[in-house]
Amino acid sequence: MINYTEKIPNNVDLGRDRVLQRALEHWQPAFLGWWYDMGPTESRNYDVYLRTAISVEPDGWAQFDYVKMPEYRWGIFLQPHDEKRQVNFGTHKDQPAWQEVPGEYRSTLRRIIVTQGDTEPASVEQQKMLGLSCPSLYDLRNIFQVNVEEGRHLWAMVYLLHRYFGRDGREEAEALLARRSGDTDNPRILGAFNEPTPDWLAFYMFTFFTDRDGKFQLQMLKYSAFAPLVRSMSYMLREEAFHMGTGNTGLQRIAEAGVVPGWLLQKYLNKWISSAYDLFGTDHSSSAHWAYVWGLKGRYDEPQNQAEAQLDDLNDYNRHLYREEVVGLVRRISAGQKPGNAELYAPDIKFNRNIGRWAGQRFHAKTGEPLGEREYEAHKLEYLPTADDRKLLLDILGSEKKWITPRTGARDPLETIGEPRKLAMTKPVIN
Repeated sequence: MINYTEKIPNNVDLGRDRVLQRALEHWQPAFLGWWYDMGPTESRNYDVYLRTAISVEPDGWAQFDYVKMPEYRWGIFLQPHDEKRQVNFGTHKDQPAWQEVPGEYRSTLRRIIVTQGDTEPASVEQQKMLGLSCPSLYDLRNIFQVNVEEGRHLWAMVYLLHRYFGRDGREEAEALLARRSGDTDNPRILGAFNEPTPDWLAFYMFTFFTDRDGKFQLQMLKYSAFAPLVRSMSYMLREEAFHMGTGNTGLQRIAEAGVVPGWLLQKYLNKWISSAYDLFGTDHSSSAHWAYVWGLKGRYDEPQNQAEAQLDDLNDYNRHLYREEVVGLVRRISAGQKPGNAELYAPDIKFNRNIGRWAGQRFHAKTGEPLGEREYEAHKLEYLPTADDRKLLLDILGSEKKWITPRTGARDPLETIGEPRKLAMTKPVIN
């Protein structure tokens, strides 16, 4: 019998729900088996200084201590129940928020939760090897913190599947551990989460841009009519902010060092940002349309936006909000470059798209102007990473040159509650 208070910090009374206990007793060993198989390579015996949430109270959200990652206390925390909460949009607007899943929306809501849940272990799998080539202990401990928090986000979604979706939910929770990023036969659901993250520039790009899409998706789910899903979002968003901060500081430090050429950085920005555009889904999506009408998933700016939703183009609406945010962030990174470098920019929303109205079409990365077929093939060589570019990048990252500036004189992004910075890790404990 699992001691839920000790092993899984939670505020959802896991220990009192016998059905849920049995389900999690079955799932937890499988999760740990997945972690040993697909978690950070050669890391299991390290004591790592990590932040762990142990309660929803202000002093319980972030407890710092040394822990071996397989022994990390992944928890399940929901915001306190709000009896006055109402549905904010769609056909059920102003009705009481749902505490259980309405039968008519069961499959759609389950698919939304599964898709979100599938991204969490996928990113851990994509980053599996990066600890072996970390630029500093500071960066190593940050990636490990990102990894364990992705694991906690998976636990949050699995709790919802187990608690509210019965046998179907249990089967979906098992499938979340069976899929593998990049696997030919059983890949992750979203294409971007099957792409390799082979180096630290890719890691910073992923956490800054791909995790930013995650922030948008979580924020849209925060407005859902399904109250338990809403109550899961705040803590996931809080941790997502750390992931994006890790990417932000990493890219800023690379730009400041000036060793990775600006033109090469721009190629990687073009690749990763255009991939993030695709994560918002197809244009004129009937799934997004009905998810909004039924109150399952709102717009990113739902509380502030009083205009009537354009139901035939919700995905593209949120995609443009994402690009507006990214444009300013890239401009800030560009400002940190050494003098003489060309200004970095976010690629046009039509460039290098594989999903939506611009999929497979040919546009200039910077200006968005249409290009001919032959012209576009040459354009891609100039604006997207090539095999030679990847080799050059690996040569730079593997050299003795200081391709990233040390993290000095600034607050550790984990110091969210005033906790002083400590060493990232101790030496490994040999069994």
